[in-house]
Amino acid sequence: MRPVISGIATGPDGPVAFARIMIAASPEPMPDIAGLSGEDGTFTLGTNGPGRYVVAVHADGFVPARAEVTVRPDDESVDLRVYLVPGPLPPGS
Repeated sequence: MRPVISGIATGPDGPVAFARIMIAASPEPMPDIAGLSGEDGTFTLGTNGPGRYVVAVHADGFVPARAEVTVRPDDESVDLRVYLVPGPLPPGS
């Protein structure tokens, strides 16, 4: 089984529900993998094995964030916490 990146998206008021989460960079080419955080802000993304990954997080009302995580050969799951900073809403919101 390949390792996963499990984490939580949080902001100043706690977990951020339904944030868009995706792997922006990986050690090897892989299909676009994206998902949404749950109501409790948690998420899980599959990986293609060991290496350095960049996870991008976008949520309405927050500045987009990126976080780096390293998956080691013996990891089954790697934890990641992404803090989102409130930001301006896009034009027309």
